[in-house]
Amino acid sequence: MLLVNTIPVTVLFDAGATHPFINPDTASRMNCDYTDLDIQLHVTTPVGSVYQTERVARNCTIIIAGRSFWGDLVLLGIRGYDVILGMDWLTQHQAIIDCKKKTLTLTTSEGERIQYKGGDPVTTVSVISSAKAYKLIGKGCAAYLCAVTANGTLETNLGSIPVARDFPHVFQEVPGLPPD
Repeated sequence: MLLVNTIPVTVLFDAGATHPFINPDTASRMNCDYTDLDIQLHVTTPVGSVYQTERVARNCTIIIAGRSFWGDLVLLGIRGYDVILGMDWLTQHQAIIDCKKKTLTLTTSEGERIQYKGGDPVTTVSVISSAKAYKLIGKGCAAYLCAVTANGTLETNLGSIPVARDFPHVFQEVPGLPPD
């Protein structure tokens, strides 16, 4: 996770993208100056989808490895990432992408070279309400039901839990289910 205008975001550094992009939902959570482009931009994705856009978030601050970088981010209905930093932005900051080492080297506006090391992707699962899930299913979205079973037990020491250790008579082990 990186920060754009102090908001944590998921970023893709994409040498295959021409421009830097931001998801409109992500942009709405930020304090950005929005302007219209002089032309309507038609963006084709690798799977062949075409998106039209004409808005850009100006002078967004992108924090990488504790350093500030700036960029204008085109609003585009991308999925999976909040921000895509393409060749325009990467070139502006003299980026060197080392795929083997999973590093990105950038030059700050002061001329300092910094290195950002990408980690293993962290997969998160969004939690939504059942009402929102029902609406999404009604719109044709795919839905999956998953049952999780925990094997084994987790040893918990009552003395390691701040409130529980102060009131041991309240926090006792329950021997089983209550009677009907």
